[in-house]
Amino acid sequence: MNQKALLTVPALGALALLAGYLPSALAKTDAPKDLISSLKRDNTPIADAGSLKMSYADVAETILPSVVTIFPSTPMNAQGDMEIPDMEDLPPQLRPFFRRFFDQQENNDEEGSPAPRRRMPHGEMPRMRGVGSGVIVTEDGYILTNNHVVQDSDDIEVAVESNGTKRSYKATVIGTDPETDVAMIKIDAKGLVPATIGDSSSLRVGDVVLAAGAPMEMNLSITQGIVSALGRSNLHVTNYADFIQTDAAINPGNSGGPLVDAKGRVVGINTAILSRSGMNGGIGFAIPVNMALSVMEDLLDDGVIQRGFLGVQIQDLDLEKSELFGLKSQGGALVSMVGGESPAEKAGVEVGDIIVKADGKPVDDSSRLRLIVSSIKPGQVIPLELLRDGKPLTVQATLGELPADALAAARSVLPGAGARAPQSEILPGVTARPVDAAARKEHDLPKSVAGLVVTEVKEDSRAAAMGLEVGDVIQEINQKPVEDLKRAHELLKSGNQTALVRIYRGGDTMLMMINTED
Repeated sequence: MNQKALLTVPALGALALLAGYLPSALAKTDAPKDLISSLKRDNTPIADAGSLKMSYADVAETILPSVVTIFPSTPMNAQGDMEIPDMEDLPPQLRPFFRRFFDQQENNDEEGSPAPRRRMPHGEMPRMRGVGSGVIVTEDGYILTNNHVVQDSDDIEVAVESNGTKRSYKATVIGTDPETDVAMIKIDAKGLVPATIGDSSSLRVGDVVLAAGAPMEMNLSITQGIVSALGRSNLHVTNYADFIQTDAAINPGNSGGPLVDAKGRVVGINTAILSRSGMNGGIGFAIPVNMALSVMEDLLDDGVIQRGFLGVQIQDLDLEKSELFGLKSQGGALVSMVGGESPAEKAGVEVGDIIVKADGKPVDDSSRLRLIVSSIKPGQVIPLELLRDGKPLTVQATLGELPADALAAARSVLPGAGARAPQSEILPGVTARPVDAAARKEHDLPKSVAGLVVTEVKEDSRAAAMGLEVGDVIQEINQKPVEDLKRAHELLKSGNQTALVRIYRGGDTMLMMINTED
């Protein structure tokens, strides 16, 4: 089974998945507000070469002085005493690794009486140590890296190599954004070599790129490949994904290191790999540098990341849904719920609308819409191009500010729904009855809401697994109103295995794809 592996090397093996997010954080800093404008930039296009380039030594010489190795240290969540293993019980090749992990001194594995098994003193917390990479962006020590490299660390050491010598510095976390996995740290140094920043929006599939970093706790190195794909999302690594995919060899320890173009300009921040083993398998992912710089600018200016908020739940419009809507092609984001008093509702967006463009940019799927909306500041007005009942429509939406517990345009959801009259079943495990005065009182339903109210959903039913709840009101099936149970039965017996159901829940309206068979 393939795994998405983030590329820090923790003490006991490769980190398989990102385990939770923290709010964007900012440390107190006197960083100049014009720091972004002072960065070394170069956006000139790369000319097509007439012959095959046989060496990238000049690229390596350009970027490696700007690459650092990061050693984060985190207290382990241990209680009481913790036994340190006897190094004699471990294979020789693993002993140095575990000695570093448990802060033991090297003894060169000299023969003789084995050292006694010792225990951590009571109250002394063992520490998890890792290795990652970063890229210097200013001569006075500002460094871009990944959030997961420094997350939860209370002690960060940074190694800088220059002219064959290595110097170590203590680093301070300036700011982090777990939603994009970007972090900025600072070391107290002068005269460093900042990397030149390129323009990730000018990348093309097939462009030569090189990945730099400290793989597998080794000294800095560089590997070469091409841009395999652009705009990769749905990797379940970050909430806002627009990854550059590359076949340049990337391994644990490369996290936070730069991905550069054939001129040595930073175009991405290495972040994750897709691999069965946790090692390089030719599929690596990097955050576009334009996104990383946008996050960096927000952290410096405001201390927080401001993201636009539309207030909708959306689904990808696959072939099956396209057929239900009578469309000949896929693409777009299907609006399955519109939040009450949300920017989308105020703009006139309705459940069942298909958003095909936002702010003039094509919406290929739900992830693309979320990325577009989140990249725009709250308060800005953007056009939304929709399809409603197969007809084009444009509305203007004034974006709100993304709440702490929400996403700019919520993740795709595929909840289900069903109905059953008293003593009659429409979907397995689901009962419902027409909305009447008693139902309105019991479920606090407005007089304007009509349809079938769900009265029971069995825990082991498909409907429960898909998200249907007691009190939901079924208003439409396959875009046709449900006046009564007879009509619901007719619509659900259309022969299709799935149905598109419009649901009212607590003031919000949403669309659910349901399976009509047991």
